[in-house]
Amino acid sequence: SCNLRMSYSAHTDLNIKFQSHRSRDYTNPYLPVNHTAMDGSMQPALGADGKKVETQSNVLLALIENMQYAVTVDVLHTVFSAYGTVQKIAIFEKNGSTQALIQYSDIPTAAMAKEALEGHCIYDG
Repeated sequence: SCNLRMSYSAHTDLNIKFQSHRSRDYTNPYLPVNHTAMDGSMQPALGADGKKVETQSNVLLALIENMQYAVTVDVLHTVFSAYGTVQKIAIFEKNGSTQALIQYSDIPTAAMAKEALEGHCIYDG
């Protein structure tokens, strides 16, 4: 079954350069549309022991496991908007899996969404 694995991102403000099926900035409708662009410079923060630091952030990192269907920004926007206003979304491939960054306006909203969606299937309805 497909699962969402939720964590916090080290990012607080995503740098979305283009509106496309893989990246969307809902706060800036004037961005150019480009269907292939994705900024791949998003790396998690590592602690002194080399493990990822789980610092709370307004940006969530969703690892989408065992997807049955393609995930688009529209699908993610629908799912994550249930918990608050989504500002930005970026989808990317890393280590053979699909991941997405979802930016909320504040940490409490992101924390609520993270808690609610952890382990769920994105297509549960």
